[in-house]
Amino acid sequence: MTDALRPPHEPADRRSALHETAARSKVLVIGSLNMDLIVHSDHEPADDGAVIAHSVTTTPGGHAGNCASALAALGIHVGVVGAIGTDPAGDSVLADLRPRGIDVSAVHRHPNAPTGQVIIPVFRDKHYMLMHRGANDLLPAAAVRDALTEPVDAVVLFDPSRQALHAAVAAVAQLPERPLLCWCPGGLYCDDESTAEIAPQCDLLLLNRDEHSRISRTAAGAALRQAATDVVTTLGAEGALLRRADREWHAPAEPAVVRDPTGAGDAFAAAYLLAALAGLPPPQRLHSGNVAGALAVGAVGARARQTTLPDLISALP
Repeated sequence: MTDALRPPHEPADRRSALHETAARSKVLVIGSLNMDLIVHSDHEPADDGAVIAHSVTTTPGGHAGNCASALAALGIHVGVVGAIGTDPAGDSVLADLRPRGIDVSAVHRHPNAPTGQVIIPVFRDKHYMLMHRGANDLLPAAAVRDALTEPVDAVVLFDPSRQALHAAVAAVAQLPERPLLCWCPGGLYCDDESTAEIAPQCDLLLLNRDEHSRISRTAAGAALRQAATDVVTTLGAEGALLRRADREWHAPAEPAVVRDPTGAGDAFAAAYLLAALAGLPPPQRLHSGNVAGALAVGAVGARARQTTLPDLISALP
């Protein structure tokens, strides 16, 4: 799905384009479903040291769940494909997704593996994730193929099991009406050998600064320079950048009071995808993503403050 296939939108048409696209679009999100343990502290301890955590928050997370929630908040019909355990954490994941209107019929429950858990230490100047993958690594390829038997407008890939990732790319390529394929490889697949094969098959690659740096040093970086893939890099306080072949667009960050960066990239991905499906020009796509990311960081937890369609439309220049 390229820009050449979409009619251009003048500024006066962009609001209606977003409304119409959100109402008619169907998106399938494939990837991790977790419980997050978010720990806030003023600074990181030294080796063998200790610091005081001033808040600890347990909340449903996982890139696929976060992005699906953000898409649903924008009014898009969305389904999620992932794997969780039959444990209470898995119950909590589903109890959070269902009321948001997300189709969870393709979420698989494994009796012998726990729901994934991510510990997220957040300090004043940095944050990172300690991931226990659990059931996420057991998502079967058949689950993805079964979920892709119905037409969708876009497929958003995050970090499913290796077999599910490859099955998704192959299944999308075989669909009679090919949806837009977006991949957020995250830290899990940035250095993987298969990324050089998969990334050029995607319409859109979404990366943060660290992921872009890592991919650029691999065979995938060289492959992407020869591909038609849109490569979007989020840059935190410096905004976001889109590279397409030999062209480049940049949008500055939106003003934000940062309470917790968890899930900001997932929120960016959802808003950017809606703007892309609506045929908005690259600067407006980046702006839309930045608006969603800025709202997301204002509350603790990946889904605590999600952008609605009125939020996005009111922020259009």
